[in-house]
Amino acid sequence: MIDLDKIDLQKQDSKDMYHKIIHMPEHIDKAYFSPTIHKPSNFDATLKEIEANKIKRVIIVGMGGSAISGDIIQAAFAHLIPVSVYKDYNLPLIESDDLLLVCSYSGNTEETLSCLEQGMQATKYIGAVTCNGLLKQKIDGKYIWCELPTGYPPRSAIAFLFFSLVILLEEYRIIPKQEANIKKAIGTLMIKAGAVAENSPKETNIAKMGAIKINGKIPIVYSTNPEYAPIAYRWKCQINENAKYPAFHHTFPEMNHNEIEAWENQQLSKMFIPIFLSDFKPEYDYAKRASFMKELFEENGVEYLEFFAEGSSYIEKAFSLIYLGDIVSYYLALLQKVDPTDIEYIERLKEKIS
Repeated sequence: MIDLDKIDLQKQDSKDMYHKIIHMPEHIDKAYFSPTIHKPSNFDATLKEIEANKIKRVIIVGMGGSAISGDIIQAAFAHLIPVSVYKDYNLPLIESDDLLLVCSYSGNTEETLSCLEQGMQATKYIGAVTCNGLLKQKIDGKYIWCELPTGYPPRSAIAFLFFSLVILLEEYRIIPKQEANIKKAIGTLMIKAGAVAENSPKETNIAKMGAIKINGKIPIVYSTNPEYAPIAYRWKCQINENAKYPAFHHTFPEMNHNEIEAWENQQLSKMFIPIFLSDFKPEYDYAKRASFMKELFEENGVEYLEFFAEGSSYIEKAFSLIYLGDIVSYYLALLQKVDPTDIEYIERLKEKIS
């Protein structure tokens, strides 16, 4: 097996995905505390209008690495206002008092642009997150938008994408300022960075050991409560894209009503490795279900992994798990001897349908 402590990163990771992942704390800081925000001349008037006619719902549209930010926004703030996330060419019913947030790193995602066109016919409350492209052309000077730095694969720009959406929600006065929570999140990740860095030996590096345990089996990532379902999906997608490796995800308590029965197949179950994303202090209803599944796996000789969210706020906890999952997927890519940046099949698809 490849020794992760001795691998030549420059040779296998020629496009330097490693530093795009490991520098996430700096990305968060730049995205939230030094954003590039473009506001139309009528934005203050729009805010006064909103004071009288409150926004009733937030709709976020995007695809792939851009859309996952919307999923996390939904998990983080749906207790304050209804949030819906759509990943398609078409929007469902959208009302004039809905806020539409359009998220596309490249600015050229055809499904997202289609939703924007539909949304512009229904509501004037719109915000966007992008680098450039057609999206910038359509919104610049008309709606508020956050400009992202270029040069990142969308999946490695999650901090810029997510925290730009946070800024837009703050600008529209839908959520309170998140400065304190975000400072704590940055601090948590800066501490974690040293523990998962490439120069940290595998014996004490939970990311390297996680990748080693996963290698050769198919991971199924379980969020032990629905709040972490977007994070489990992020883990699955990062393993898919970075490591070119099959992975699946599900969430508690829903998996207890269907997928639990699949584990009765003891022959096939040895091919998989369950990964629990958990809270240090879980709610009892979720904890008892996860505990039962762990007992079941132990009875049947199925090895599983468990990783815990760190911090107090949802943002801090979520990004502690996102950061870990990203670097685990990176080390898994090295073990698979693949370039973590390349996405050949996605590029072939784009070329085919363009």
